[in-house]
Amino acid sequence: MTDSILPISRRAVLVGAAATAVGPVPLRGKEMRVDGRYRAVSWWLTPEDLFWPSEQLMDKVRRRADRCAAGGVNACLIFGFHLRWDFLPVFDRVHEMLRFIADELHQRGIMLIDHHSSCVVHRVRNREEALNIARRNRHHVPFYPSMEEAAKWQVNGSYLNDWRMIDVVTGGPVYLPAYNAQQFCMNNPAFREAYSHYVKRLVAETGVDGLMSDDGIFYADWRACACKHCTGRFEKEYGRRLPAVDDTTFWGNRNNEAFKDWIALRYRSSGDFLKVVKDALPAAFPLLSCCSSSEGWAMPAYGMSYQDFIGSCNIVLLEMAGSTPAMSGRWDNRIPSQMLHLGIAQDHKVPCLGLGYGFFPDTGFFVWAVNKFLGADSWFSTLKGRLNAPQAQLDALPDDSEIMAEGYRWEKAHPHLFQGEVDTDVAVLFSRSTRDYYGQCLEDYVADYYASCLELLHAGVSYEVVTAIPAAGGKIKRLLLSSVTCLSKAERDQLRQFLLAGGIVIATGPTGHYDERARPMKPWLEEFGAKVDLTEPERRGTYPPDSNLGKNPEVARCRLKETPEVGGWFGAPVGRGRVHWLPHRISNKNVAAQCIDMARGGSVPVLKGLPDTWRVRQYRDGKRLLIHAIPGQVEPVFHATLQNQFTQERVIEKIRFTELTAPLTLNAAGLQSATLYSPDLAEPRVAKQATIDPTGVRRYLVVECMLSVG
Repeated sequence: MTDSILPISRRAVLVGAAATAVGPVPLRGKEMRVDGRYRAVSWWLTPEDLFWPSEQLMDKVRRRADRCAAGGVNACLIFGFHLRWDFLPVFDRVHEMLRFIADELHQRGIMLIDHHSSCVVHRVRNREEALNIARRNRHHVPFYPSMEEAAKWQVNGSYLNDWRMIDVVTGGPVYLPAYNAQQFCMNNPAFREAYSHYVKRLVAETGVDGLMSDDGIFYADWRACACKHCTGRFEKEYGRRLPAVDDTTFWGNRNNEAFKDWIALRYRSSGDFLKVVKDALPAAFPLLSCCSSSEGWAMPAYGMSYQDFIGSCNIVLLEMAGSTPAMSGRWDNRIPSQMLHLGIAQDHKVPCLGLGYGFFPDTGFFVWAVNKFLGADSWFSTLKGRLNAPQAQLDALPDDSEIMAEGYRWEKAHPHLFQGEVDTDVAVLFSRSTRDYYGQCLEDYVADYYASCLELLHAGVSYEVVTAIPAAGGKIKRLLLSSVTCLSKAERDQLRQFLLAGGIVIATGPTGHYDERARPMKPWLEEFGAKVDLTEPERRGTYPPDSNLGKNPEVARCRLKETPEVGGWFGAPVGRGRVHWLPHRISNKNVAAQCIDMARGGSVPVLKGLPDTWRVRQYRDGKRLLIHAIPGQVEPVFHATLQNQFTQERVIEKIRFTELTAPLTLNAAGLQSATLYSPDLAEPRVAKQATIDPTGVRRYLVVECMLSVG
């Protein structure tokens, strides 16, 4: 099979009963989002759409577009036909269909963003693997070639099989059993060129308003990639040769600078590939990529971080993997990830989009509410292809836009409630250098970053996550460093300026014993007179990296050599600020509560009377204070038969909430008036003498306070 990946002739495509020439669409990109927020759903393609075009399929598109418009949706993202290279023989047909969908949505003021895998392809070797796709990943629409036919496919004279990632263990093509797939390498120049041509063709032929280009990471983790382009780049740019996996002086050895370079190359490979995609798109064209974590301890294995993606992307995505809420009824498992992504988006002044999954209106509403609580835009998606249920049962499930109609319509009717910036002077520092070059397991660093985010949330303290030391004298006054073992010289200098200007640093656990590449340095705390001992566990290299640590691994421990202050803290004034440090980690018992008290700085909650299980977050918009609140614990009700075959999780059909009954009171300086809003109420309620009756509210609320001063 050959394909030049050049644009097809600019021929007419059917729109209704008439034929119109392919041409530019008047409204594109963010111009469609007139209220500045994404209210997005997935636009599912199914095997039926392979019969495009037909009048019946066109009518189906129009009906779905009408439902989206009625449901308050302003953006749709394609899902299905996902492993796009598998559809190489029918690119013309796929693009004509996308053009029709885009035109219909544009007529209703709705964006269309194409969403596909740039580099993963189904490769099925036997019947069981084919059945695995049908059971767990049918939503991809498996239109894959046989292994024999795939070996013949070429683009621009280059065989697709020559683009594949190579396994560092076997020397053969990497195989991804979870998806029954292989993956093309982002460092392969022939693949880069072919995909760049495809992206240009896609935009020219379809009129889509944005692109979500997925999977440009190392899906096979440390097994990828030993192709000549990766190893050649490692040698050319770093002067290193990739050794065999039995060389444990390299693999998994965080004391080996060469292995750290291999980690750095992985991130650069992903980021550089997205630069290729960006360059193939029109200027300022909306671009995003899949990302379920940028903070996880295992991310060096995958080369995945939106801190690299943001160099080319102008939308930040956080895939809220799994169910929201979780099977336990809690939803905060994704908070550390979402807060980091929100911080990245804020730094670059771009939207942050939270992608949540579900199958029924209760979960759809909850995904929307969690995103609004955090200050993110929302994208909701079903994943019916993972249910392995009879088609009649799947057909009876509601469409994505119907599931989201309540939340999206309410947001559209109340845009003034979703404005402003987080009302806080507290931040948690995410230390990428500690995660990448020092941390080998969850307990080394990421567990303490998680604890910081979750404990502040549970205590009702609004906060932000930052990836750099905040500016001296700026908005942030209180900064948590939780087991930030690595601090560069520049970061140390910035911390000193932050402290001199009046900032408060609340540090716990190992802090500043290494530089940004985890090389030993004079401990940071010695700058302030602290005498600190650090005891490191003995660890050896191994392949796969970190596989020898087991459960409950021993981690680094600190202690003060001198008598500490009350409670074991060390404290020192620095200019107008102060540094506080405790040798114990914030994830240790009773440490978090002490940190929270310091982070509060004597402030008291503005909104009182909510149950302890509710979560509160505040925003400031001029003279308006907006207090958002949501239950932190709910009761899921599971469907009798449906189950996600990929995660093996049961499907949540309903969510039970407890109605608020006790009066809410406000304690805000300069309070002039306050109004309670909730999707649970038919009308807003005005506070009387700083007291609000919340009766009837179960799922979500916003209190808008008008203050005498901004």
